[in-house]
Amino acid sequence: MSDFNFTTDEECLNVSVRSDGTDDSGNYKFVCKLEHFGHQSYGQSFGIYFSQEVSVVEVPGDVEAEAEGNHVHIRRNNQMNDNGLVEIWIKLSAQESPEVTGITDIACQPEENGREVLSIGAVQRTIFARRSTRSYKPDMVPKETLERILKAGTYAASGMNHQSPIILAVTNRDMRDKLSAMNAKILGKDDDPFYGAPVVLVVLADKDMPTYLYDGSLVIGNMMLAAEELGIASCWVHRAKEEFASNEGKEILASLGIEGNYEGIGHLVLGYADEEAQPAPARKEHYVYYVE
Repeated sequence: MSDFNFTTDEECLNVSVRSDGTDDSGNYKFVCKLEHFGHQSYGQSFGIYFSQEVSVVEVPGDVEAEAEGNHVHIRRNNQMNDNGLVEIWIKLSAQESPEVTGITDIACQPEENGREVLSIGAVQRTIFARRSTRSYKPDMVPKETLERILKAGTYAASGMNHQSPIILAVTNRDMRDKLSAMNAKILGKDDDPFYGAPVVLVVLADKDMPTYLYDGSLVIGNMMLAAEELGIASCWVHRAKEEFASNEGKEILASLGIEGNYEGIGHLVLGYADEEAQPAPARKEHYVYYVE
């Protein structure tokens, strides 16, 4: 198993995780490096997303860990001083070598017997961390993970709750490549406009609803954030409107038994990033105007 490093920086706690091979029983060992600064901490917690379902085999005495699907929540019940550094290990079992795909829910307890405090909320942390990815590994997103992303899309707000959008979850390679070719033709280029991503989620919405464009956009936004939380990279790709206004696009919908006055809103491509996430650009001046 090759080493895999994934680092998330927070206001008071940095967490990185690396693989450390297997033990004599064939369990997978990971080492978590915690770097604490800003104040004294009496407890630290975080979550790790893996590329597949895992179960916890063994952890140190001061660590609690609970696995649910491909997510493991870890809590260390011990003190760390300002500028403290500690490494903890965790042993997992899995069908094959798991890889770390995301770190979430970093928190520390700044006061003894106090309540756990997050520097920022989990939703905001996901918003601030999300980046558009334009280079993907060929590895398929696990179906359970994909279903969670799709479910988040179905809970997007919509005009009068009419739920005008629909989602095509494309994992079939032939259909994925067909959509890519259609999109590239509209764009006027020969490159893959989906950047090698193995999953394409196409959002369309019913034009008979006056809010259809906004409804569909919110679905894509929800799914982008859900993907980020689950350690899956994403990018919004345009030209779905032109694709599904064409005869070829209409034939695709008909072959799926989809009838209605649907317009393509956009594609959300998903996969594991094959590039390093870049820092967010500075926000422009005069983005917000207060009217008080």
